[in-house]
Amino acid sequence: MAEKKEMTGGQIVVEYLIREKVPYTFGIPGHGNTALLDAFVDRQKEVTLVPAMHEQGASHMADGYYRATGQIAAVCSSIGPGATNTLTGVATAFADSFPQLLITGGVHTYMTGKGVLQEIDRPHGDNFPRMAEPVVKRWWQPSHVAQIPGVMTQAFNVMLEGRRGPALINLPQDLQAESALVELPAPQTHRSHGRLHGDPDDISKAAKLLLSAERPVILAGGGVIAAEASELLVAIAEHVGAAVTTSFMGKGSISEDHPLYAWPCGDLGSIPGNAMTREADVILSIGCRFSDRITSSYRPGVTFDIPKTKLIQVDIDGFEIGKNYPAEVGIVGDAKAILSALLDEMRDLAKPRDYQNAPQFKRLQGLKAEWLEYLRPLRECNHSPMTVSQVLFEARKVLPRNTIVVTDSSNPQNQVFNEFPVYGAKQHITPGGFSGIGFALPAAIGAKLGAPNQPVVAVCGDGAFLQTGQELATAVMMGIPAVFLIINNGGWGAIRNLQLNMFGEDREIITGFKTPDGAPWSAHITNFAKSLGAEGERVEDPRQIGAALQRAIQSGKPYVVEAICAIERPYSNMHPTGWWDITVPAYLGELRDKYVEGRGF
Repeated sequence: MAEKKEMTGGQIVVEYLIREKVPYTFGIPGHGNTALLDAFVDRQKEVTLVPAMHEQGASHMADGYYRATGQIAAVCSSIGPGATNTLTGVATAFADSFPQLLITGGVHTYMTGKGVLQEIDRPHGDNFPRMAEPVVKRWWQPSHVAQIPGVMTQAFNVMLEGRRGPALINLPQDLQAESALVELPAPQTHRSHGRLHGDPDDISKAAKLLLSAERPVILAGGGVIAAEASELLVAIAEHVGAAVTTSFMGKGSISEDHPLYAWPCGDLGSIPGNAMTREADVILSIGCRFSDRITSSYRPGVTFDIPKTKLIQVDIDGFEIGKNYPAEVGIVGDAKAILSALLDEMRDLAKPRDYQNAPQFKRLQGLKAEWLEYLRPLRECNHSPMTVSQVLFEARKVLPRNTIVVTDSSNPQNQVFNEFPVYGAKQHITPGGFSGIGFALPAAIGAKLGAPNQPVVAVCGDGAFLQTGQELATAVMMGIPAVFLIINNGGWGAIRNLQLNMFGEDREIITGFKTPDGAPWSAHITNFAKSLGAEGERVEDPRQIGAALQRAIQSGKPYVVEAICAIERPYSNMHPTGWWDITVPAYLGELRDKYVEGRGF
């Protein structure tokens, strides 16, 4: 039986973080969390407080840390705006099913509802948790110090069971400071263990269906990486000769120089990715929720042709089974457990195929060669300013094979997804479902803390940098040597192209950065980075990108490489090979159809 100890609420929280092996808590101090932060003072060798510049950045840092390591980090904020500032980061983690523990300052239990400083008191007292409710798996607002040990235990259970996600503890200020005689049992005695296995009959059906397929395809989602099931996925692909494509969250599930890798599918997917999924007779989907981006907005025959194509859908969350496409076989469970059983069943039923001589494999290799030719014009053009494709092409030549690339939303996200190969799980970190601008830079800081022996490179646009670039200060203060590759094109390039391509040449508005006289404006990001104490350099010649990145990695310091890129079309265009449902007024419908038919060129 655990010994009882007299502890403050803050001390209980910190003790549990240490017992749960949480090495970092990211946050900002405020009057609403002073007593909690005081409890860290005497435990600094066991858990590190990382000072963020904005609470959104703190949440993204914790998110990046988990994605790189599979280990939970905490976020600590004050009451009121300190708490609400976290929500974009928390929603990003929630959308992609990643846990983080958010601990916010709450109103004193004896003052709740009085409208004290920064309280949200309408229609309920201390009502912040109701704001967070849609983006956390569960929240707690304890009313007595003695409740905190149980709350901490439940929070970790909730974050780690089933489909993972964030949890919130809104901790009243008086409970942070008050003490009680409490018992702290070992976390392992209150934690579920093992993996959720699927129904054996369904696994047997899936094995027989895959083995009967002539054109099998595997669609790997984030569930593969979350379950650490990449090796099993590759083994199944090789056993039946299945082409493998990925969602945003599944990128890295298979080494992207593997001959069965088909590149991504979807609206901005690849030629081979979309062809393989469209032509498949059986698709095995693992941990993928079939979003509009991956499915070409569900338009039949563009990316998928389900139910003509038979779908085997595996997911930890039964809610996702059959949600967007009918499943021939639906299996609820952990990806690693199910793929292990599926592989055993397939090996019992049939020998591995000689897939290299199969028609589908030969077609895949031809389509991959066609894809490289499709990318060539923007990779090898002589235009100045350079293209994003050039930047990524040159970067991949010099970055080590184990580099973790962290992308922001928009062009950097989509083009890294399609054009920048990665070679292992947890080497591609991106805000998939919520796709928030400003994610990459702080998330890269968290990822580098988690993977200090791997190069970590954030890829984001100038607009994204202007949202969260102040977090460079955290990297400098903590001595975190991440590299930040900034695509500076003087505007919101992806949305600018969307406006012009969909609505017409005279329909662009507020997407190009301009001064009052209409002249183009651009931030000098390198100078800003240096003002915060980071290293940096501006690059205008694509042939210098590689050398600049090598200097950045070798510096051992936070380092910005600012690449000056084109915002004018076609040099700023991406590579749509599918379809995405962007609504336009009826009188512009013909223009939109012409753009889609021309694949953006």
